[in-house]
Amino acid sequence: MSRNLLTRLAEDKRGSALVEFALLAPIVFGLFFGIIQLGLSMQSQNSLRGIASDTARWAVVEYMKQNEVDDDAIRTKALSIATSAPYSLNNTVAVTITPVATPRVHGTFEKNIRIDYTPPNVLPFFNFTSQQQSFERPIFLLDE
Repeated sequence: MSRNLLTRLAEDKRGSALVEFALLAPIVFGLFFGIIQLGLSMQSQNSLRGIASDTARWAVVEYMKQNEVDDDAIRTKALSIATSAPYSLNNTVAVTITPVATPRVHGTFEKNIRIDYTPPNVLPFFNFTSQQQSFERPIFLLDE
């Protein structure tokens, strides 16, 4: 009787799809969330580039309109651009403005903007932390 039972169990294929799914599901879901994490990182790097460009454009226009453009105003504007649409980054954005002592272009004031950001983590159950991303570019203001 036990031999007959073992033979029937060995030949029974019901439930094999469930077992295969249970074995492969963690791998498939891990790859899926990994692709989402990679996409978020790429999108955030592109956002940092856009935020820096928008901030530089704002600073140049305000300076040309004879408005006061100091480092705190540029930092505040960059943070407001970063947290509003279309970028809508979370509160892990840090902006640093540093004046350059010797400008590379004669007749300008040069400032350097650096934006640091850590994208949200979609893989907390894999003990994965998103790497901090940063983007840096100069801002040139004409010395009139």
